[in-house]
Amino acid sequence: MKYDYTTYLPAENGKFIKRSMIEIEIYGPNGAHKQLALVDSGADKSLFHIEIAKVLGISLSQGKKYVVTGITGQSEEILTEVEIKPKHLGSIKIPVGFIDSPYVGVLLGQEGFFDKHRIKFEKDHNVFEISPVSK
Repeated sequence: MKYDYTTYLPAENGKFIKRSMIEIEIYGPNGAHKQLALVDSGADKSLFHIEIAKVLGISLSQGKKYVVTGITGQSEEILTEVEIKPKHLGSIKIPVGFIDSPYVGVLLGQEGFFDKHRIKFEKDHNVFEISPVSK
């Protein structure tokens, strides 16, 4: 499925920012929640803000705690498995690190998401493509 890049307000230099964003549904005991997610080839794993777990009733008590390092420093994540459904694609379960950081909303990363999809970025054509792969 092809998706258009999402255009954001201008950066400090006045140029518009374009990001590879897709709408996903995230499932938990309290139902489903739609969220825009950044398809992030630089993220080792998927990261969601911890508030999403609270809204959906996802228990993190049995999740494994790790320290993650990113461009803004180190934070603690709680890793668990979550079911998501990207728009126009099927539902999948992926490992997600829940993190309390103002710099993280929903990032879809390498482990679990890129592993299960062929992703082709064509920023020069203002599109990116995501296709499931069979393993």
